[in-house]
Amino acid sequence: MKIERLSFLVFPEEKVDDFLEADAAIWDPWLRQRLGFISKRCLRYPNGRVEMILHWRSKMDQARAADHPEHQIIDATFKNMVGHCFTLLYSD
Repeated sequence: MKIERLSFLVFPEEKVDDFLEADAAIWDPWLRQRLGFISKRCLRYPNGRVEMILHWRSKMDQARAADHPEHQIIDATFKNMVGHCFTLLYSD
C-alpha cells in the first residue's frame, strides 16, 4: 500500500470550506475512477492548514494516476474554481 500525503495552507482561513468543497466536487470523482485508488481523508487544522491522506494499492497505481493525461486538466479545473487561495506545503 502507498500512502500519499498532501499538506496545504489555505488563505484566508475562511476559504477552507470552499477549498474542501471544490476538492470533493472535482478531485473525488476523478480519483474514484483511478485503478488502485482506495480512499482519501481530509484533516483540517487551525490557521488554514489542510492535510489530505490518500491510500493507494501501490506506488505504481499512484504514479499512473499522476501521469494520467486528465490529471493536469482536473488540476487546472480545481485551481480555476478555488483561485489562488492556497499553497502546497508538502507532497510525498
